[in-house]
Order: sequence, then structure tokens, then C-alpha cells
Amino acid sequence: MDKGTILIARKLFNLSFFSLLVVQCLAQNEKDEQTPVIIQNPDANYLLKIVKNYFRSDPYQNEFGDFLKHLMNDPILINKTTRLKTDTSLFYFQGVYKNYSPFGFLADRTEIRLAEKEFVADDSTSLKDTVIVYQLLGFSYNGKAGVQSVKDEFLKFNRRYSKHFIVQSSDLLNGDEISGAVKNYFLYGVATAPLSVSWTKLDEFQAAFIITLWLKIK
Repeated sequence: MDKGTILIARKLFNLSFFSLLVVQCLAQNEKDEQTPVIIQNPDANYLLKIVKNYFRSDPYQNEFGDFLKHLMNDPILINKTTRLKTDTSLFYFQGVYKNYSPFGFLADRTEIRLAEKEFVADDSTSLKDTVIVYQLLGFSYNGKAGVQSVKDEFLKFNRRYSKHFIVQSSDLLNGDEISGAVKNYFLYGVATAPLSVSWTKLDEFQAAFIITLWLKIK
């Protein structure tokens, strides 16, 4: 992973961190049993539609173990990286799709990531918890035209779906220059956002459009 990609991933994680999770995913318990994915908000239909339109592996339609198996064994995924959870590190998976571009522009590279992140759940006690970050990234390697392509995709996405959510926006800055933007999509009546969408200029050559799902393991 190049330094620019790492930097933007960190920026996006930090910007969206306050809006952690709404939709509960599932996890195996100590007896290796599984519980189904829970969608608690009746207004989540458009969230499910977005996932269906963009993601090849849907965390909301199957048990988490089945979702993970489907994701990691997808036949069109190459260049896969897997780091299992240990006492000193959290789970991370990354892969690159062959010939898959579910965007309005033709991506030069489409990448999927599933990563466990740690955060402080209670500032008063420093109690820590984890969240699953599930990202689909479409890269364009076409300079200024590529930047415009991912920016247009970002704006088109917002025009199509924003009326079904409460949307909060932030700019990504590189010094005094706006190098991207993030929109967090909240379900009505819920304090946290399950979905973030962003565009970013990584350097003079690369730009990316990124869809992020925030999943809570219960």
C-alpha cells in the first residue's frame, strides 16, 4: 500500500470516527455459534440498496462468518492480504478486484478492505471497543481528469441518495487546498452514521472515490 493511500485512509477514519455505528453486524461467540445480522431501523432500505449496488459481498444479508468467507474467497479478487487478529494486532483484509467497477467512471483499480479498528468507547474510564470498517475504493490514474471523475461520482451519489438520509459534510484539506470531501449518512432518528462516502486527490496522478460502511460486532 503506498504512503498516499495510507494517509488518506487515516484521514477518512479520523474524520468519520465520531459517527461510529448504527447497524449491528454479528460475530461468533465462544461456542462458535452465530447470530444473524440485525438491521434495527426501518429506514435502512436505502442503505441496503447502496450495499447491493456497490459491494459484491454484503454483510447485512448473511451471518458474519458466511459474509467473511464469501468476501475472502471471491474468485475475482487478487493480490489479497490477510492479517489475523492476535494479542497485539487487529484483523485486516485487503484485495484488488479484476474487471470490477460499479461506479459511473471506469476505475483503474478497485480495492476492497475490511479492517478492525480500536477506539475509546468511554473517555472517563478509557474503556476501549472495536469497530469493523468495510471499504470499497475506486482509483483513477488520470491526473486532473481522474480527480474530476471521482468528484463527479461523489456528487452523483449524494444527489441520488441524500434525500433518504441526514447528511453531514466535511472537506479534506492539504494545507490550504481542498483535496477531497467526506459525507456521513445518518439514518433518521439514530445518532450515529453507518455510511460514509468520500473523494480524494492522493497526488498529481491518483484520485479515489471511497464508500465506507461502519459495522459493529456485537
